[in-house]
Amino acid sequence: MTVSRVINGAENVRPETREKVLEAIRELSYYPNAAARALNRNRANVLEILIPHEDYFYSSEYFSELTFGIEKVVHDSEYNLIFNTYDPGSGAEYALLYKQRKVDGLLIVAPASTDRTIAGLQEESVPFVLINGRVDDLEVSFVDVDNVAGSYLAVQYLYQLGHRRIGIITGNLLVVNARHRLEGYLDFLSEHGIAESGQWIYEGNWSEESGYAGFSHLVNLENPPSAIVCSNDLMAIGAMRAAADIGVEIPERVSIVGYDDIRLSSFVNPRLTTIHQPIDLVGKTAVEMLLRSLSGQESSPQQVVLQPELVVRKSCDAP
Repeated sequence: MTVSRVINGAENVRPETREKVLEAIRELSYYPNAAARALNRNRANVLEILIPHEDYFYSSEYFSELTFGIEKVVHDSEYNLIFNTYDPGSGAEYALLYKQRKVDGLLIVAPASTDRTIAGLQEESVPFVLINGRVDDLEVSFVDVDNVAGSYLAVQYLYQLGHRRIGIITGNLLVVNARHRLEGYLDFLSEHGIAESGQWIYEGNWSEESGYAGFSHLVNLENPPSAIVCSNDLMAIGAMRAAADIGVEIPERVSIVGYDDIRLSSFVNPRLTTIHQPIDLVGKTAVEMLLRSLSGQESSPQQVVLQPELVVRKSCDAP
């Protein structure tokens, strides 16, 4: 029991006894059995972050910035962090990990809005917080950015420059953030009497390749847009690569706006005008919310929506 008190930082141990125990630990290279401690305490001190099962997502700069915000908070807590890919339909597997006390809670990044996996986790009372996503018809904890407002800001800026033929390359429309960014685009067009042209809407999948394909499609239309809003910076960078390959000057012939404001957006040529979302703050807020839930400080679902900002650089000009 004395050894246990020392390992767990209890104060009711005499200093000379504590030093003897610590010396023995050093000499024997002793490490507590994490599995046994988890079983005894009924917790693992482990949080798991789940990311979509696509190469372009977990290799992107967006994800590295997000996890940096998460790690800053986890580092100062008693928890460890593990990573895994997230495959819709596998909720039973993650519920089982929780039941076996291998993880204490989940941070789920960008789930599909219709994903019933989330409902399964909720039914199993698994503690979790959604990041940059929501699920239709479920009251769950999430941290997100106002994507309708962000996309609206992008179209508004292009409109103020004089553009009226404005296209959009969306993300995967199964994800609520992609739908919200499309919604902001359509809202502005409707409010300002600009007829929606379905041919100027191209559904991408968040990757550079889909941005490349989307730009190539839109610019070759009989009546192409003079400006394109991309639903993330990766697709905008792919669009700029397509423009360079086919000899379309940015922004002289086509203006481009991205979304996310990853660090790379300020290094491409021309530097990318984009919508800034506080990526590290999203991650920080989500893990703080999960930790409060695990400590019993919060019992009902908590929902935080942060505000985006327009960052003007060099990829846009008057038509």
